Amino acid sequence: MRGRGRPRDERLGEKILDATRALIDEVGYHQTTMDAIAAHAGVGKASLYRRWPTKAAVITDAVAADLAAPPAPDTGSVGGDALGYLRDLRHALTLLGGPSVVAGALAERGEAGQLELREILRAWNEPAAEVLRRGISRSELPADLPIDVIVDSWTGYLIYQIVLVRVVPSDDDLRRLVGLLPAG
Repeated sequence: MRGRGRPRDERLGEKILDATRALIDEVGYHQTTMDAIAAHAGVGKASLYRRWPTKAAVITDAVAADLAAPPAPDTGSVGGDALGYLRDLRHALTLLGGPSVVAGALAERGEAGQLELREILRAWNEPAAEVLRRGISRSELPADLPIDVIVDSWTGYLIYQIVLVRVVPSDDDLRRLVGLLPAG
């Protein structure tokens, strides 16, 4: 049995997400507003707010595919693989702009944003662990390497630098981090 009013247009959500992606490309995160998203999508703000409570929420959904973890790099060396992984993660964390974007989105989303970031980062753990396991199997790293601790330290370093210090680590910073791996 149908409720009152018009049936909900299921394609509207994708139309809004497409408009959001286009706006971000045109004006950037900080200039993208809920009003601008609604206008760009040609929908009323009520349609937008029924689906997403905040700008950060709709933007997170719009770029979700870009935040997914790629396969573990395989350059032939654990150092190259680790550097590639860290570059990929740095790129994902700064996808929409500099550190102020990440910090602002987390502040706007509150606990929900923290949970989403935790889930995004959890998905990135497996490619990092694969890089390290491959390094162990190649005898580039010691067999008793604490893989989970290293993966968490890499993620923690990037989050600390980008969100709290508000600095994007350079390639030199990432190379120094990789250089801390013990030899096999």
